[in-house]
Amino acid sequence: MTEKLKPLVIIGAGGLGREVAWLVADINRQRREWDFVGFVDDGVQDKTPEGYPVLGTLNYFFELSSHPWAVVAIADSKARKAITQQLHFHGINIATLIHPSVSMSGFVQIGAGSIVCSGVVITTNVSLGQASIVNPKCFIGHDTVLEDFVSLMPASSLAGEVKVGEGCCFGLNSCVINRTNIGKWSIIGAGATVISDIPDYSVAVGVPARVIKYRDMRSEDRFHCRL
Repeated sequence: MTEKLKPLVIIGAGGLGREVAWLVADINRQRREWDFVGFVDDGVQDKTPEGYPVLGTLNYFFELSSHPWAVVAIADSKARKAITQQLHFHGINIATLIHPSVSMSGFVQIGAGSIVCSGVVITTNVSLGQASIVNPKCFIGHDTVLEDFVSLMPASSLAGEVKVGEGCCFGLNSCVINRTNIGKWSIIGAGATVISDIPDYSVAVGVPARVIKYRDMRSEDRFHCRL
């Protein structure tokens, strides 16, 4: 009997999306599950540097008569939320992708549409909201809760009992001590060490992390976790 694979489109053909294609290949090497059809992207045409096909724009994808599964591989939390809401509106199945090398207990909840990359450790009684992105080598400690659309850049570390609000982004090698709250839509800069609560909409950098400004979500079209 021929194994039936689920067709999958990755939304976003940038660096993260292409890394997610690699993640899908690793999943299939462990256990064949996905038929990767290609990317959709409003800014990339034809094919990626690896030769993966770019099928068309996001509107092209939504206008298809039948839809494959989809995953949003865009680091920008605000854009990822908007596209995920569109996928729900169109009734499109959203894939959750977890690399085979991820180490986690049986007491971890991962929301639909999340991407968990290689080398990640998630301990126990942890909850990740929908469409979260956990990049390679991240650590998430016990009793930690991440709301929807959170992004962890590579080697970010969250200790136990951390609470993270919707849409937060943690820069490369950032870390958060235990029993700390990170307010929604905040950005924690690369290499920052958070030792006290961070309010909503904050941009915090340094060791220890200090809030240097507050975000005006109404005026921001996109943001990037580059600090």
